[in-house]
Amino acid sequence: MKNEIYYTVEKIKKSTQGHTLYISSSMGTKFEMLLSNDQYERFDIDAGDVIDDKHFLQIREEMLFDNARRHAFSILSCGDNNKKTLVNKLMQRGYSRELCENVAIYMEHRGYIDEKKQMGILLETCLKKKYGKIKIVDEFIVKGFMREDAIEFLKVALKDVDFGESCAFIISQKYNPLPKEKDEVGKMMASLMRYGYSINDIKAGLRIFTEGEKNGN
Repeated sequence: MKNEIYYTVEKIKKSTQGHTLYISSSMGTKFEMLLSNDQYERFDIDAGDVIDDKHFLQIREEMLFDNARRHAFSILSCGDNNKKTLVNKLMQRGYSRELCENVAIYMEHRGYIDEKKQMGILLETCLKKKYGKIKIVDEFIVKGFMREDAIEFLKVALKDVDFGESCAFIISQKYNPLPKEKDEVGKMMASLMRYGYSINDIKAGLRIFTEGEKNGN
């Protein structure tokens, strides 16, 4: 066909990194493509080969996915990452967002990323620190989890957590006896809200704390 594009492999240079293909297109463009040894053997390309546009794009797509996947393994070997942080780190290496997201899903489906386990560990830490629900959601987002995923997970994980009790504990540790001056009360409320407690949680915490004081607990 008149407008068909094809690619000619002018030469191939072997190195410790793999095989570099020097390619020229029928449009006059020249460029280099580095394949790993595994990719080179799988694609079965020799100097002088002429590749049509469909075959070329398939090779390029598989090559990029393989390269991004190897980088993903390297990133994950250095520490825990969720899908979002892995995507961001891969994008910093020059890969497209779509490719990075596909690689992140690939790694999750094969068990290299376990977000539920990671979220469980993070939640345990947040609860030990007596954070309120708002602060916990914020912590999940700061750690790179998608807001929708965090909210869906926490909806189930926090259903039996009494944030009034948690707030009462903070009050007993930091505000015992309770402040009486308006400015001091305002500072206490602001501090408890920074812990992630809602107004209703704070009211419940104050009630639990006060009842405990009356009962000598």
